[in-house]
Order: sequence, then C-alpha cells, then structure tokens
Amino acid sequence: MQRSLLLALVLLLPLAAPAQVGIREDEDAPALAGRGVLSFTFENDMFAGTDRYYTSGHRLGWQSRGGAPAPLARAGGWLAPWLLPEEAPVEWGVSLAQSMYVSRHRIARRPPRDDRPYAGHLGLALSLHAADERRFGVAELSLGVVGPAALAEQVQDLVHDAIDVEKLGGWDLQVSNRPVAMLSLERRVRLPRRLGPLEVDAVPALGANLGNLQTSAAGALLLRIGQGLAMDFGPPRVRPALSGLGVFRPPDGLAWYAYAGVEGRAIAYDATLDGNRHDYWRVDHTPLVGELSGGAVLAWGPLRFDASLVLRSRTFDEQSATPHAFTATTLTFAF
Repeated sequence: MQRSLLLALVLLLPLAAPAQVGIREDEDAPALAGRGVLSFTFENDMFAGTDRYYTSGHRLGWQSRGGAPAPLARAGGWLAPWLLPEEAPVEWGVSLAQSMYVSRHRIARRPPRDDRPYAGHLGLALSLHAADERRFGVAELSLGVVGPAALAEQVQDLVHDAIDVEKLGGWDLQVSNRPVAMLSLERRVRLPRRLGPLEVDAVPALGANLGNLQTSAAGALLLRIGQGLAMDFGPPRVRPALSGLGVFRPPDGLAWYAYAGVEGRAIAYDATLDGNRHDYWRVDHTPLVGELSGGAVLAWGPLRFDASLVLRSRTFDEQSATPHAFTATTLTFAF
C-alpha cells in the first residue's frame, strides 16, 4: 500500500509541469491547452506555538486554465447549472494532500483514552471547476487511505529530525488502515463593491463533503479589501475545509488584499475521530465545528502568496484546549 501511494505521488508530478504558456488571461485569445496553476498549501500549528490535534496538513495541486478534455467537460456540463456557472469553461485539476492529527499529550506512548486519536490521511483528488468574474463552482473526488499507510508518522518524524524536535510517542495507537473516499461540492459567489481607490467584496460559500473520510455540510463568508480581488475567490485550504482551490487569474502588475472569514461545519462522520480506533480511544466527535480566519494575499504577475491564522473550535467533546490555532500559507505559480 505504501509503495502504491508513493507511486501516485511520482505520477502526479509530471501533471504539475504544463507546457509553454502565457501568464495572463486574454479574453480575445483562444484557450491554450496545457496552461495551468501550480499551488502548494501548508497548514501547521507549530507557528502558533502548539503541536496537537490537527497539527499539520499540506496539499500540492495543479489546476488547468485551458479547458478540460471532452469527457471531463461533458461531466462538467452535467453539473451545470446547479453547481458550475453555465457560460464558463469547465477546467480540471489534480492534487495530492496529507493531513495528520495527534494527541495533546504529545510525548506519552499511551495518551489518555479521552484524548484525540492519532490519525493520518493521504489522498489523491481529481476536480472539475468553472469560474467567471463572480461565480465559482467545484466538484472534487478524493481517493486515499487513513491509517499507517498514509505515512503521517514517517513524514512527521522526518520533519522533527530536521528541526531537532522530540518525536511524538503515540503513533503506535493511531487509527488503523482504511481506504477512504470523499466527494466535495462547493459553490462561491463574489459580491464586489468600490470603496474609493480600494475594492471590497463579500464571498459567501456553501459546500458539502460526502464519503467515509468525512460527511459534512458547511457554510462560510469571506470579507476582503484590497486591489485586484477578481484574481481569485479566496485562499486555498486543505480539505475537509471549504477551499478556493488554486484557481488564480494573474493580475497585470501588483494585486493584494486582506481578508477575514468565518466557517461553520455540521459533521455527521469523521474517519480520523470515528474510524477503527483499536478499541482504545474513547472520544465523540463534535457535530458542529466553527473556524475564524484572517490574513493577507500578495500577487505579482504569475506569483501569488497568502498567509493566514486560523482558530478552530472544539472538534471532539473531550477536547480540553480550545480554540485550536494554526497557520495556513500557500504559494501559487501560474504558467
């Protein structure tokens, strides 16, 4: 299983290297096949001064900007108009993501049974999306694994060795191996206004995750102020959070904005909390989880960088430290 997952990563990398393209949209020019947006998102609680609960997540993704192949375009046409903007071309993307969750008692080999279970997730996803100036829709299918085959322990140990930090002790009790799948659906709308020389907008979002990784429904609102807001629909995030993916229209010159957001999620099932726990862990997931976030985005031509701080509410009933803080950063390059 581990060899198969590593092979999937190797096969993904060539997809993240599209051929020669322009770096800006030209509405009068025909679509160019092979154009794309490469993004890397990194979420971690180290910079917030903790190492517990949702401790790290990272996502490497590529989104096309030249139209999807015919079979995928037809599938996108079936999703319109109830999910994707009808007039916008259907694009496609691939991503590889890993997330890791640990106990608050980070050094103990046998943490308290009412602490958060150790768990790791690794998944490969295919997405279809469409966007115009004001609307964005996405359908994404992720296939992967929860458990030791997700390689969360190995990746965390490698990082801790590199930064000379003591390794965590409870990985032997992590949620066991299980194949998982999740279909994510999301719709966003931009409501733009002018404020003197600045642009402001509100970006409400609705979404759902369906599958045995997580089954949930979510709503969010993002408020932004800056210049060049039409370049995207908000910063990307690692799922199961609502995500702007890596969709990005390179600006002419400098673009920037500051933002604040709120998200609420109703959760029916979460494999990292409710999965096979070796009859050891005794916790119950919290059915309602909220997030507050704030940060800034800076873009110059084909390059885009964002950084934010996220505060997440209690995710299981026995959680003692709340809210949980972590940072989220993304580096994006448009070919």
